[in-house]
Amino acid sequence: MSLNRYAFAANDLDAVYSAIFGRRDTRSYRPEALPEALVWKILGAAHAAPSVGFMQPWNFILIQDLARRQALLEHFKEVSTEAAKRFKDDRNLRYRALKLQGIMDAPLNLLVTCDRGRDGPHVLGRSVQRDTDIYSTCLAIQNLWLAAHAEGVGVGWMSIAEPAELQRAFGLPEQVLPVAYLTLGWPVEIPKTPLLERVGWKKRMPLEELVFSEQWGVAAPAPQQPEAPEVLPPAQAQALAAERRKHLTRPSGSLGRLEQVVARMVGIQGGRRARIERKALLLLAGDHGVTVEGVSAYRREVTAKMVYQFVAGGAAVCAISRQAGLPIVVADLGVDHDFGVATGIEKRKVVSGTQNIATAPAMSAEQCAQALQTGRDLVAEMGRMDLLALGEMGIGNSTIASAMVAALLDMPAADVVGIGTGVGPRTRHHKAQVIERALARHGADRTPMGILASLGGAELAGLVGAIQACAQARIPVVLDGFITGAAALCAARIDPSVCEVLIAGHRSPEPGHRFVLDALGLAPLLELDLRLGEGSGAALATQMLLTAARIDLEMCTFEEAGIEHPENPEAKQ
Repeated sequence: MSLNRYAFAANDLDAVYSAIFGRRDTRSYRPEALPEALVWKILGAAHAAPSVGFMQPWNFILIQDLARRQALLEHFKEVSTEAAKRFKDDRNLRYRALKLQGIMDAPLNLLVTCDRGRDGPHVLGRSVQRDTDIYSTCLAIQNLWLAAHAEGVGVGWMSIAEPAELQRAFGLPEQVLPVAYLTLGWPVEIPKTPLLERVGWKKRMPLEELVFSEQWGVAAPAPQQPEAPEVLPPAQAQALAAERRKHLTRPSGSLGRLEQVVARMVGIQGGRRARIERKALLLLAGDHGVTVEGVSAYRREVTAKMVYQFVAGGAAVCAISRQAGLPIVVADLGVDHDFGVATGIEKRKVVSGTQNIATAPAMSAEQCAQALQTGRDLVAEMGRMDLLALGEMGIGNSTIASAMVAALLDMPAADVVGIGTGVGPRTRHHKAQVIERALARHGADRTPMGILASLGGAELAGLVGAIQACAQARIPVVLDGFITGAAALCAARIDPSVCEVLIAGHRSPEPGHRFVLDALGLAPLLELDLRLGEGSGAALATQMLLTAARIDLEMCTFEEAGIEHPENPEAKQ
């Protein structure tokens, strides 16, 4: 698992950087007062700053009295006039053009001080670096400034004042140092560039001129593109992980299947630990012509309605995925509906519903190949992934999956077919008869691609392509139920090596699912009698995988915990 699991969500992360890079000195303010509650909220952000030895050396003096501020303004003018005399020609003109304070404009002035005597001389961490109290106070000022910027409040740092004058004017004790005289208020504007840069006083220096390596003056090398993590052969990765697992603070094998599935993930990913940072649920949708045979409890239009539910967040799999922190990518490969301007759906339509498999091939060979490639493309577009869960939606696709499995395993339809969306015994028998008609029409062609095109569907072909792409990139694939299992079986018949990346999320009550998992050599993580589809079982299993990987990452070894290794009682007998 990556250390990046503590990173902010994308929107929050953008807000943090906006506050940092958009912060500017404010010199011109509107006259309206700041609400007291807002001022205290901003001060609370300042007070939350870290401090060496937790000394919290800061104090805040709120200044609103106009006479006191006018006296400080006169002092500022004297100091500034003397400073201007040091600059000649154009630089003097630039200096005089600068508005360097907003003492009277701002509705509030604030003096931030550092109490250098707080907690006495023996504060943890200050015994050698005596000025850490000042550094800590600067962190509080930075917190204040960023919080104010986030609230739309302008802050200006007025640095042209003699510290001794500030000490006298505000009655500071001898051990209290004035660090920053700030002005706060609603800004007239927050410019995009610093004032000194706008008037040509000074440009921002390039970062690379300020970053050294190991010692002063030795330029640090330019940043390189991050390298892909080291990928070890499966056996080597598993051996290294198993060696560490021998030393974890638990009886050997006591975590059962959790340990086994982590070992499988380590082998797939080729790392030293299982990682599940970049993850997603790929949910592919398509309609099926076989629904005209009355094999489902739902009408064909439900497919499109459920796709809208997926992107609106109202389906069961959405709730499960939110709990697991699992983003859902919904793609239309074959739904008989135009999703128009909906932005939450990947529109990759290959066909607007397949043909009735009982009377005609579901797809042409070209359409099947296009759907396969679409599945591969969707995985490639996600970038580097640590895990991909699979789901599907398509009224009638349990009939399609049953037909494919019966053909791939050369089994009677009656042994494979289940109740799907909840049909009764009579409809189930009818469903088996429809599948037998499809198998008879299909003939003796048992090639996986022939079966996929003739008996499958666009979303199943897309799932096959996605599995192939994951196998090539060594991305663990968490299968959902019978439908995704049928796609995995087809992918394995095309290339048996794809089985190496497959993880069975659960086993559904559909009779054919047991045969599929046996053929793939997979044991399910969960057995909860789920038959919802949508990727719901895969999402639940992903939550378990996250827990298993985290246990493996965070559990201490006996050496780390200072606990002796267990003894072998039999060795003493």
